[in-house]
Amino acid sequence: MSYNVPNHFSHKLEFPLNRMPAKISDRTNWQFMLPGLVFGALLFILGLYEMLSGFQYTNANVSEVVPLTDLSHYKPFADPILFDIVFMVVGLGMMIAAVFSYIRYRKFIFDGKNMIIGDRPVIGKKRIVQESIKNYLGVRFRIELFQTGFINGNRYIIELYHKNPERIVPLYISTSPKNVRKLWKEYARYFELPALVNTDEGLTARDIKNLDKSVKEMAKLGYVTDDYDSYAELPPSLKYVRKKDKIVIKIKNIWDIYNIMGWATIAVVFAAMIIATFQIISGFHANSYTFYFLYITTTILLIVALLLMFRKEKLVLKKNKIVHTHKYMTYSTKHNEIFKEDIEAIDVTQNPASGRYFVSIISEDRTITFGSKLPIEDLRWIKSFLIHEVIK
Repeated sequence: MSYNVPNHFSHKLEFPLNRMPAKISDRTNWQFMLPGLVFGALLFILGLYEMLSGFQYTNANVSEVVPLTDLSHYKPFADPILFDIVFMVVGLGMMIAAVFSYIRYRKFIFDGKNMIIGDRPVIGKKRIVQESIKNYLGVRFRIELFQTGFINGNRYIIELYHKNPERIVPLYISTSPKNVRKLWKEYARYFELPALVNTDEGLTARDIKNLDKSVKEMAKLGYVTDDYDSYAELPPSLKYVRKKDKIVIKIKNIWDIYNIMGWATIAVVFAAMIIATFQIISGFHANSYTFYFLYITTTILLIVALLLMFRKEKLVLKKNKIVHTHKYMTYSTKHNEIFKEDIEAIDVTQNPASGRYFVSIISEDRTITFGSKLPIEDLRWIKSFLIHEVIK
């Protein structure tokens, strides 16, 4: 299922409506640009330093591997300058990408009746269009999962929805779920437009007067139905454990293209680390700051990547609340929790970045996302089960 989803640049944005005209710019936040800029500059400087000073081998180090009588015949597998150039090119590319991500932006101005949209691409002329607020269909709330390397996160987005993705206006973007549903209601009331949300059933509208009601209250009014079948077969991707005071839903190990790519990357890096370690033990290595920097940094990143790859998530349903936990090998952490009486929505929603679905459990100021790798039918079972447990 596809939706009209624009590519917003920011990870932190809030459209101010307490003054007219209201203005805002959507561009990459410096917190997300700075790491690439700093790390790229570091790689470039290290590569340049090594190119200017050269790799320094001592006779003592080399003689441990190559006899002194054959030292003149020794030739390295590749010219060390080649590695310096690679470091410089990669570092320069990271810096250019960071700068370009900041140069591009979109500007929005609201005068009370019309939305003026300015688009500034990295290359090309600036484009400006104007759209009447009457042509917008609603205020949409969506959750977008993003990934930076092995790190996953959520972007919570509220936007003025238009059939043309280029006319969609971001009203609020954050990586924190705090108060996002409250803001969604406020924006919908301000613009006097329906509250929209993307689900597995398509783009659905929510009556503004019901946005403050919990799932339990919505069930009493007949807007939410309990269609859970206790005799239905448990989805193969899940483990269901019922204990004395709680119910635990675990996700089994699921292999997909992301897991395969992740483990393949770890295997390659681990092999390189073994070779590098052997060189350190044998004493045959360059007296290079770049070498030691990359060795230590890669070791730390490899440990973190292994912890993340072994991470499993589970939902723990207690009498009065739902707890979302992450298990890392031998220990678990509580990621989030929501009291059942505070839950205002349980939906199967789509991540437009990957086209996959997940279950979202939402209250006024908290959000739990669960099962981003599961098949949609398994997610629908989880949704049905959770609604049954919340309203019973």
